[in-house]
Formats: sequence, C-alpha cells, structure tokens
Amino acid sequence: MSFKFGRLSAALLSSGALVLGGVGLLGVGPASATPVHQGCAAVFTFAPSGWCNLYPGNASNNVKDLGAVSLSSNTQLLTIQTQSVATGAAPRTSFACLTLVPAGQIDHRLQDTQCEATGGVWFTWTGPSTTIDLSNYPQFMGTIYSVQVAANDNAGNGNGDAFYNDFTVNGFGVG
Repeated sequence: MSFKFGRLSAALLSSGALVLGGVGLLGVGPASATPVHQGCAAVFTFAPSGWCNLYPGNASNNVKDLGAVSLSSNTQLLTIQTQSVATGAAPRTSFACLTLVPAGQIDHRLQDTQCEATGGVWFTWTGPSTTIDLSNYPQFMGTIYSVQVAANDNAGNGNGDAFYNDFTVNGFGVG
C-alpha cells in the first residue's frame, strides 16, 4: 500500500488514519506499491547504524550506494554518511529527510516538498558526510524520528532518481 501525505481533516480522523504532528498518512493506491525499505539498524546514542544498503524502488538486489547514521551522546549532532559500493567514494549528491513519520510507514523516496509535507526537514550535501545540529530542529530531540538517506552517483540535484533507505533514530540521551 502506498501513502500520500496531506493535511488532516475531521473526516480523516474518523477514518483511523495515523496522526503525526498534524500530518496524516493516507493509504491509497494499488497493493503492489514499492515496499518499505528495510534492513538498516536503528540508531541510538551508543550505537550507530553501521553501513546500510541504499537501493531504488523495490529492487533490493540493486545496491549502488551505502548510508550510515550516528547520533552524538548528547543527541544534538546527527551525522549522515554515504559512499559508493563500487569505489568507496562519495556520491555526487546525497540528501536526507528528517521526519516524525515512522520509517516503517514510508514506502517511497521522499523529495524535498514531500519531506516538508510530512513536517520534515530536507538536507542535501556533497562529499562523504554531513553533520546536522539538531538544536536548530528541537522537534527531533528527545523523541524517535526517521531519517531517509538517499544518494545519487550521477545527478547534481537532490530530487533526481536516487538510491535510498530509511533509518529509525532513537533521540533519547544516555544517563
């Protein structure tokens, strides 16, 4: 089942749609939609995800890039890394969406406007990694959130076709 993101109304609340931060996930479309990407380890302050396969659509055997996510012990700094499977080099463009939508409910790659429609924040970068200061995005601190990481070896635009996967981040501090 695929999901479309949109603002909630009273009718949606009565339909049993999932409510997250004022944004609803609406189940629509054919049952053969792209499956949820899986296989990335959850991120904790004491445990980074490790490298995880990034793949397009439902072709999980077509992996060209890897992604990794880690969180500082004070939950303030989120570091995202990407690299090519073939060469270990940084993809030409990498991007991420931080959102409160659970990773298990995202069944397609989010582009910038789709990310923002979920109440998320969109980041794009070149090079092997980026570090995001979450004190600028307090809605993610002290909660569980998702990071969709994507990479494209060819495109200079973050909205182009890309290989991606979803990570769950447990943004709770240690001790």
